[in-house]
Amino acid sequence: MKTDNQAVQSLVNHISHAAFEAFGKRCIAVYLMGSLARGGFSELTSDIDVGIILCEELENSDELKIQSIINESTREHASVHNKVSIFWGNVASINGDQDGGRYPPFDRLDLIEHALLIEGVEIRDQLIRPSQASLEIEGAKFAIDYLGNEERMAEFFDCQRIVEKGSVYVTKTVLFPARFIYLHRTNNIAGNDVSYQYFIEHFSGDACNLLAMAYQWRLGSVPESMALMVEQLQKGLVPLYLTFIDIYIDVMGGHYGEESLVLKLKEWKSILQNEVT
Repeated sequence: MKTDNQAVQSLVNHISHAAFEAFGKRCIAVYLMGSLARGGFSELTSDIDVGIILCEELENSDELKIQSIINESTREHASVHNKVSIFWGNVASINGDQDGGRYPPFDRLDLIEHALLIEGVEIRDQLIRPSQASLEIEGAKFAIDYLGNEERMAEFFDCQRIVEKGSVYVTKTVLFPARFIYLHRTNNIAGNDVSYQYFIEHFSGDACNLLAMAYQWRLGSVPESMALMVEQLQKGLVPLYLTFIDIYIDVMGGHYGEESLVLKLKEWKSILQNEVT
C-alpha cells in the first residue's frame, strides 16, 4: 500500500474484512486500486479505491451491501476524509459478458495492471484487457457528462466558484484532461503524477502552468490566497480544455466514427471559444 498513513491502512483493511463478512463465500478477492496501489496517493485529494470480486451470479442486494460497507467503514474511520470508492462485480461482469456490477473500462484496466491483492485469491489472469476504443470512448463520454455539463461551463467563466468548492474539486477539474490525453497518446492509463508530467513535456503555455500548479495543490501546497488560484484557473483552464477537446474530436471522428460524440465535443468547444472571445 503506497501510504504510511495508518488510519488509511486501517480503513482499507476494514473494508476488506467487511466485504468477506457481507458476501461470505461469494467474495473471492479484494484488491487495492488507484493511487494507493500505483503510487501518487494524496491524503488531501485522492480517492481510496477498492475492488471487490464476487463469484456466482450477482444479486439485486449486492449494491446495497456495497453502500453499507462504505457507510460503515467511513463512520468507523472518521479521521480519514478521503472519498471511498468501491468497484465490484464477478469475472463475467467485469469482462462485459454479463450485466451488473461496477467496473468501467478505466477501472477494469487499473485492476488488471496495477491493483494489489489485499485478501483472497488472485483472479486477474481471467480478466480481459479493455480495448483502446472502449477506454477512449468512455473517457469522452465521461468528460462530456461530468466536465462539460451546463453547471461546469458556468464555472469555467467564474473560476471563483470552482475554488470555493475546495481543493479536491479544483484539482480534479484541472488534472482529468491530462489523464485522457495521456491515455490517447500512450495507450496506457496513469495517475496524475505521470499524466501531468507528460502534458507539460509535450505542450506549452498557460495550460501547462496551471497543470503544474494544480499538481502541487493536490499534494497539499495550496496557496493561502484564493485569488491566486482563481487567476491561474482563468488563464489556463479554457486553453487546457480546448487542447483536450481538439484531440478527442479527431479521435472520436477519425478513429472510431463516433459522430454523436464529435457533435457534443464541437458544441462544447464552441461554448468555450465564444465565451473567451
